[in-house]
Amino acid sequence: MSKTVQLTIQNSIATITLNRPEAMNSFNREMAEDLEKITEQVRADSAIRAVLLKGAGNLFMAGGDIKAFHERLETMATDVMHDIRLLSASILNLMQMPKPVLACVHGSVAGVGMSFMMAADLVIAAENTRFTMAYGSIGLSPDGGSSYLLPRLVGTKKAMELILLSDLFDAKTAQNYGLINWAVPAENLASETERLLQRLANGPTHAYAQAKHLLNQSWDNSLTAQLDAEGRAFASCCTTADFKTGITAFLNKKKPEFIGK
Repeated sequence: MSKTVQLTIQNSIATITLNRPEAMNSFNREMAEDLEKITEQVRADSAIRAVLLKGAGNLFMAGGDIKAFHERLETMATDVMHDIRLLSASILNLMQMPKPVLACVHGSVAGVGMSFMMAADLVIAAENTRFTMAYGSIGLSPDGGSSYLLPRLVGTKKAMELILLSDLFDAKTAQNYGLINWAVPAENLASETERLLQRLANGPTHAYAQAKHLLNQSWDNSLTAQLDAEGRAFASCCTTADFKTGITAFLNKKKPEFIGK
C-alpha cells in the first residue's frame, strides 16, 4: 500500500493524490517508486475514463525533497539516475495514457511539481497559487521533462527566464503564459474541478485519446506525417459506438450519452 501517493477509482475517474503533506509533498525516492507504479496501473486500466492529479494538504508540490538532497550530498551524483528514470517513466505515463489527465493545483507549485503539472493535459488552479521553476535557486538544472515541455508552452526565451532566474509568479501570469487553463477562486476549486472531471469522464474517451496522442506527437512530426496520423485517428474514431451516438444525437438535436467505446 503506497504511503506517498494515494489512488482512488470511482465512477470511471482515477484520483492520484501526492501524499506527503508533512513534507510539502516534496518528491523523494519513495514517491518516485510509488508514482511510477500507480501511473502505470492507471495507464493500463481501460475502465478509467479521466484522471485527476492533485496534492494533499496546503499545496500541490514543493519540488524535490531538499532535506533528502542534503543527506545525499556526497552520493547523489552516482545514485540519482535511479530516481530520474522513475520520474521520467511517470511523466511519460501521464502524457501517453489514453485518457485525459486534469491537474488541480493549489498553494504552490515548484520544481518537479511544475513538470507534473505540465505533463497533465489540462490544469485548473486556485487563484492564490504561486509557481516557480526553482532549479536556479539551488544550483540544479531542470528534470521531469520541463526542459522539453516548458519552451513548447511558453517559448524558448521565456523558458530560459523562468528556469535561470526561478522567480515566483502568480496564477494569472501562469494562465497568460499558457501553463494553466483556468484560475478560479480557492473556495470554488473543488467544485470546478469536479465539474470538469465529470465532463471528461462522460466524453468520447477514444476520441480524446486519439486527440491527445495527435497533439503530443505533433511536436516532432512533419506536416505530412501529422496529416497522415490525423487520417488514421479519424478513421479509428469512425469505428466507435461513441461516433455513432454523437452523429445520431446531433441530427436529433439531443445531448449525446457517450459510453467511452
